[in-house]
Amino acid sequence: MSAAFLLWRTFLCPAASVVLPDDKPSVRVISRQMQFRVRQKSMQLQFPRTYSIVLLLCAGLCVAGCGKFFVKETGGNTPTGSGNYFYVANATTGAVTGFSVGTSSISSTSDSPYSLGVAPSAIAVTPSGSYVYVATLAGAIYGYSVGTNGALTLLNSGNALITGISPIAIKVDPSGNWLVAVDLTPAAYVFSINSTSGVLTQQGNSVALDAGSPSHIAFTPNNSLLYISLGTGGVDICTFNVSSGVLTKTSQILKPKATANADQGLAVDPGGKFLFVAETGVNAVRVLTIATTGALTEVSGSPFATGLGPSGVMVDSTGSYVYVTNRTDGTVSGFTLASTGSLTKISGSPFSTGSQPGDLAEDTAGTHIGVACSGGTPDFQVFTIGISTSSTPGALTSFATSTASSATGAFGVVAAD
Repeated sequence: MSAAFLLWRTFLCPAASVVLPDDKPSVRVISRQMQFRVRQKSMQLQFPRTYSIVLLLCAGLCVAGCGKFFVKETGGNTPTGSGNYFYVANATTGAVTGFSVGTSSISSTSDSPYSLGVAPSAIAVTPSGSYVYVATLAGAIYGYSVGTNGALTLLNSGNALITGISPIAIKVDPSGNWLVAVDLTPAAYVFSINSTSGVLTQQGNSVALDAGSPSHIAFTPNNSLLYISLGTGGVDICTFNVSSGVLTKTSQILKPKATANADQGLAVDPGGKFLFVAETGVNAVRVLTIATTGALTEVSGSPFATGLGPSGVMVDSTGSYVYVTNRTDGTVSGFTLASTGSLTKISGSPFSTGSQPGDLAEDTAGTHIGVACSGGTPDFQVFTIGISTSSTPGALTSFATSTASSATGAFGVVAAD
C-alpha cells in the first residue's frame, strides 16, 4: 500500500478512519488524524499546523510520485558571490525555492527551485547559514550546503542523510552542532552535525514525548533548554546538554489555557528571558518567563490577543518586536516587547499577507521578514521592518511577493547568508 494512498485514506476520507485527537494509529508515518473543531464562539473551522502540513503532503506525494521516497535529489552548482537569502519549503511541488534579497526586490537563486522528489515536512538552517536541512514524512532527512551566491548543493551525493524517521519538525541548536527532529509518534531525536561535511549522526536513543501533535521546536539562546509544542497536548519542557547532545524531557509541561486550545508556534527572545507560545482557541500569544530549570510563569496581561488561528511566532534579532502569523485571518500581528514581557500592538497591526500564513523568518540583515503562505496569493511575501527612528517602529511594509515554484503549498521558511 503506497504512502500517498495511506495519506489520502487517513486525512481525505474521514469516513474510512476516525480517531480521537490523541490516539496513535499503527502507521508510523501517519500517527495523527485531522481533527475538525468548530468553535461555538467564532464558528470557524480550524486546522492546526500539523494537520495542514500533512494535507499539503498528500498533494505533494502525488505530485512527486509514490515511487520516489528515497530518490537522489537535484540541486544547484557551487556558486560565487554573497548575499542575504530566504529558502521556502513547498509541500505541493516537493521542492525548496531560494530567494536573494536585494535593495528593492527579491530574485531566485541560481538553479532554484531545488526539487526533492518527495514532499518536505520541515526545514531548518544552521546559525552560520552553511547548511539547510529538509525532512519528509516519507521517512528521511536531506541536507544542502549553501553556496556563496545562495545556490543549494545536495550533500551525500543527493542521498538522504538519515532514513527511518518521519519528522514533522526539525531545528538546529544555537551552537550549530546539533539537529533535533520530532516525529508524530511523538518522539524526539538528536543528531550531531559534522561542521565540515554537514553529515548527520544520531546521538543516543529517541526521547518519548507527552501525548499531542508536535509542530514547533525552540531552544533558549544559552542552549540549556528546549521546548516542543504538542498542539492540544501543550508544550513539553526539556533540558539539553550542548557538550554531549543529551536531550532530557522533564516532568514539567505547559498546558493550553483550555482543553480545546492548541499550542503551535514557539519562540524565545534573544535574551532568553521569555517563551512565546501561539495558541489557537484563545487566539492569542502567551508570554512566559523562563526559569533556569525551564519552568514557565505567565507574565501579567498574558495572553495577548492576535488574529484568528495564530500559527507561527518569532522575535526579531534586537528583541524589540514580536510577530505572529494568523492562519485563518491571513495576517501577521505585530507587537513591541517590553522588558517585563508585556506586548503592545504596533500601529497598523495586523498586516495583510497571502492566504493561510504559517511560518515566518527574519533575514540575516535584520531588516526584512519572510512569510510562507500555504494558501497562496502569494505563497511567499517579504516585509520590511520599520526602523526604530521611523514614525511606526516595527511596522511591516510589503517589500516583495513571489510564487515559490507553486501557487500554493509553501509552509516553511528559513534565512541564511
